[in-house]
Amino acid sequence: MAQADSSKWSEHLPLVLLSIRSTVKEDLGCTPAQLVYGTTLTLPGQLVPSNDSTEVNISDFTNRLTQQMLQLRPVAPRQSLHKAQVNKSLLTSKFVFVRVDAIRKGLQHPYEGPFLVLKRTDKYFTLNKHGKPETVSIGRLKPAYTDSEYETLPTPAPINNQKVNATPTLPLFTLPPVQTRSGRQICKPARYVHFID
Repeated sequence: MAQADSSKWSEHLPLVLLSIRSTVKEDLGCTPAQLVYGTTLTLPGQLVPSNDSTEVNISDFTNRLTQQMLQLRPVAPRQSLHKAQVNKSLLTSKFVFVRVDAIRKGLQHPYEGPFLVLKRTDKYFTLNKHGKPETVSIGRLKPAYTDSEYETLPTPAPINNQKVNATPTLPLFTLPPVQTRSGRQICKPARYVHFID
């Protein structure tokens, strides 16, 4: 039942339950009250004689409907009480990682980067991504923690292409060949020789 004042719904509950108990169920062919009590219930509408001669004045009805519609007020949208959580160090970090939103293959990194931050705003950052400025939403960013000593290291000077004869001063240590229990020597495949035992 649709009521204008929904705060007193419990007062209307007995009438709703009465209507449910007195409704004929199609699959049973009777009402739930007939199954429980063995007879039909007397409804409030059967106690009061009906007067079918009452006619509704259309102009009066439209006036009342117009007044009711004028009293309706729109409901203001609910303001969001919580803000998106942003890492505090994201606002000060020089480098950030960018989350990959595409479907990833197995063993693919979830983040790209780190990329240098060029410009910050409340909703997005402008990054130097592969030499070009790119605007990325703040929700896809994660701060990159780098050591400041690595950021300020001087670039190494180019090395001249002179060959230096480096002879080891100590003899190289070689492992003795590995043998099986029967005395046969094990030869490793050539493609695995560069791995350390």
